[in-house]
Amino acid sequence: MDKVLIVEDDLKLQKFLQTRLQKHKEEFEIILAYNGEEAIKVLEQKYISLLVTDIQMPKVDGLTLLAYINKKHPHIPCIVMTAYAIPESDKRLSDDNIFCFLKKPFQFEELLQAIFLALEQDIPDGTIKGIAVSSFLQMIEMEEKTCLLEVHSPGKGKGLFYFQKGILHNALYGDLKGEEAAYELIAMDKAEIRFRNLPKKKFARRIKQELMGLIMEATRREKESDG
Repeated sequence: MDKVLIVEDDLKLQKFLQTRLQKHKEEFEIILAYNGEEAIKVLEQKYISLLVTDIQMPKVDGLTLLAYINKKHPHIPCIVMTAYAIPESDKRLSDDNIFCFLKKPFQFEELLQAIFLALEQDIPDGTIKGIAVSSFLQMIEMEEKTCLLEVHSPGKGKGLFYFQKGILHNALYGDLKGEEAAYELIAMDKAEIRFRNLPKKKFARRIKQELMGLIMEATRREKESDG
């Protein structure tokens, strides 16, 4: 299930949003944070599908949080809530993954619509089932595709593979990155795979090993854990 992280230091507004959004708990899960510092801790521990953040907050403000997202999690779209004008010259602000701005006060329906639109912006190719993750990755390599793949397995959560011209550049799974994330994702059983929209900012390359080597190592680790 998609997880939406809402970062808001106004506790009354936070509570209001939580109560209203709970009605959609079958469609997405809400996670709350009081400021950017708390949000970063959540991002380090959980797979987040969408960030909704205020700008003016104590400790770590929204602009700093957006800069962190742009650098560390460029695949996460962001909805920005603010009652203040944001200087375009602020170097922490990048529109690479900002989905939209909502000026306070806004109607709840505006936020709800923005959340659904942001979560539905994936490429509409549907979900691929019934194929091993390793086999699908080899197809991407053969076709020399540039793409972002989301892999989901029941009970094990979601992760991402990023390919550039058929070469696997990076993988993300929980707090794992690069090859260690790839090993876990390749070994997933009964996985569902879907294409995600490419972020405007390219992922840093963290995987140097060839795909077949990764698959062989993931298989070896899986056999060891089973044995």
